[in-house]
Amino acid sequence: MTTLELLAPHADGLTQSELERALDLPKASVNRMVHVLLDSGLIAPSPGRARAFQLGPRILHLLHGANDTSWLERISARPLQQLAAATEQSAFLARLYETEIRSVNCVAPDTTVRLHIVPGTVMPPHASASAKAILSYLPPELRDRILDAHEPEAFTSRTLTDRAELVEDIARVPERGYSIECGEHVYGLASVARPIFGPSGEVRYVVGLTGPENSILGPNKEHNLAALAEASEKLSRMLTLPMT
Repeated sequence: MTTLELLAPHADGLTQSELERALDLPKASVNRMVHVLLDSGLIAPSPGRARAFQLGPRILHLLHGANDTSWLERISARPLQQLAAATEQSAFLARLYETEIRSVNCVAPDTTVRLHIVPGTVMPPHASASAKAILSYLPPELRDRILDAHEPEAFTSRTLTDRAELVEDIARVPERGYSIECGEHVYGLASVARPIFGPSGEVRYVVGLTGPENSILGPNKEHNLAALAEASEKLSRMLTLPMT
């Protein structure tokens, strides 16, 4: 555990000699421990630094699967603040939990009228940009299990309740690189969301913008999408090593 705690803050990892000095243990002892941690998947070779080790896929999987989102709120705050400031729209992070997509964090812009998505809110899989962005990268069987678990309520006349139309809409997300929801959940409001890719290409998180239709998809659409893409890249790097 001490070794994992030492590695956690270092994005490029630590070498075995650095671990020996930090732990004050002989080379042979640290060598055995490093091999045990490597074999278990708790640490892995660092791609950014030769002969160094960083947190591995197993420990990251355990952390991402936990229900506690306080660490997510902490590390996502600054990128979301920057996104909200750049677009003057509400920026949010959402996450997949088994068969639900829930909001994790939301930052509203410093404007007179502010929209806020309460953390923990379940996003309807058939009528939210965040859910569509995640669903588009899931295996079909898991996507269908999530859709089956939620009744497709018609929130507005634009809500897609037909499964075939919904699946077709979801399938267009990877080609565009982002998902769109326009008046499907609440009249007059729109959202766009981009997937956040994990170290193995998996998608369990999305970052998005929400606000009035014309503000999200009107004249500023391309500017919003560019800022959203930048935020997605930042968060992808941070969530690969979530303790940094």
